[in-house]
Amino acid sequence: MSHVIGIDIGTSGVKVAAMNKEGVWGYWVYQPYSLLFPKDGWVEIDVNEVWEIVKNNLAKVWIQVEAEAEGSVDAISLSSFCNSSVFMDRDGNALYNGIMYLDQRSKNEAEWINDIIGKERIFQITGNRLEPGMYTTTTHLWFMNNEPNLYEKTFKWGSLSTFILHKLTGEFVMDWTQASFSGIFDIKNYEWSQEICEKVGISLDKLPAVCDPSLIIGNLINTDLQGQLVPVVAGAADTACSALALDLQPNSLFESVGTSNVLTVCTDNPLLLDNRLLNRCHVIKDRWLSHGAMSFPGAAIQWFYERFLKPEGYQIEILNEFSNKSPIGSNGVYFLPYMQGERSPIWDQNARGSFIGINLNTSKEDMYRSILEGCSFGLRQIYEIIETEYKIASINIQSIGGGSRNKAWTQIKANVLNKTFELKNIPETAVLGACLIAGKAIGYFSSYEEGTSVVSNETIGWIEPEPDQVSAYHQYYQVHNSLYPALKTFFSQCGELNQENRR
Repeated sequence: MSHVIGIDIGTSGVKVAAMNKEGVWGYWVYQPYSLLFPKDGWVEIDVNEVWEIVKNNLAKVWIQVEAEAEGSVDAISLSSFCNSSVFMDRDGNALYNGIMYLDQRSKNEAEWINDIIGKERIFQITGNRLEPGMYTTTTHLWFMNNEPNLYEKTFKWGSLSTFILHKLTGEFVMDWTQASFSGIFDIKNYEWSQEICEKVGISLDKLPAVCDPSLIIGNLINTDLQGQLVPVVAGAADTACSALALDLQPNSLFESVGTSNVLTVCTDNPLLLDNRLLNRCHVIKDRWLSHGAMSFPGAAIQWFYERFLKPEGYQIEILNEFSNKSPIGSNGVYFLPYMQGERSPIWDQNARGSFIGINLNTSKEDMYRSILEGCSFGLRQIYEIIETEYKIASINIQSIGGGSRNKAWTQIKANVLNKTFELKNIPETAVLGACLIAGKAIGYFSSYEEGTSVVSNETIGWIEPEPDQVSAYHQYYQVHNSLYPALKTFFSQCGELNQENRR
């Protein structure tokens, strides 16, 4: 039976899976990798290591399809995290490690771009604010300014997806969901902004061609499966692929929970886009996605376990018990989940994770529950932006990702937001979205709607708000909202002092 293969590159590993024409998918292969932290505030990725993992995992899934399903592979498509900057020579070789969206080295470049173009004009064109690292034009300029010899050798700049797609096909492209986070892309006209590029000094010649995510960009080359004429489809950014897999319609939203915690809303009106959120073109043209993205809620939970519980011999399952051993309000302990700066809703790279209200009776259980509550309060801040600006009146919030399996956390979120959370049985929506894009591109489905209709989209549970806790959490939420404004100057002073000490 024929299959398409989806590749999903996340921030911690690579997943590959296959799907047949009936929407049945499987043959999972996963391999992790690690990010690189060469200096304080710098975050990089070894793109060659990622390519080797992609190549090996692709071969494993391909062999399974041929051997176990007695089928063939009809197409391949890509999903990847967004975003990273990769500088490549004419042959597609990386001249430097990929520079991640978490990277903060381009702060000066971000300030300079905002000054010469203006924040309002940048938002009019790109639909976004400009932040160092998150929107890759700042990293592009940093590389130009600080690695001039390597920049002179750069034939194309692109994202990690650009690099991987070139390895697969020999073509330099970037789909429009990835281009949306470049800081130089006109998200209403689906093209690079000549105005911004000219003002900041970026040559259009160094940019890859922007394409529809469903475009077949070439046939597979340069892998262990070389010689098989299998089309490679551009694919899209991971959250855009997830939105596609969930059949997200305009004026609806979903939550994805992993290292980060993101609320995504779909709209067909670009005038509604809010600059407190991250905004991009959807896979489907003339639709846009807005992401309220907290960077580190899941990472904060993992950090607490790794630092304080694992060394004492606890298994991670102990977290299921810990939150129930502390009452609502965590015995007066509050937590800000800004472990290394934050995106939505505060956009402050100097902000840091903070416990407030600790006393001599504070327990580890109190601290853990405060993490769950603080992350939930942050999610409510984002939801209120979406509810107000996008006119959303959602009763249920679809929830996906590994973090959605944390029942205690989801219950607290339900109580804090006073919303029902619908847990979906699609553990890897990004891979599924990539498969759907490939399937549509080669004619498995006549439309994305037809594709999503044949794929299992089972709800495995509902977490409803508990009325007796909703009003209590509303009061704690008001207190939580006062914390960041009170600490903002402190965070700024600490950031300046740390920067001076690094010089």
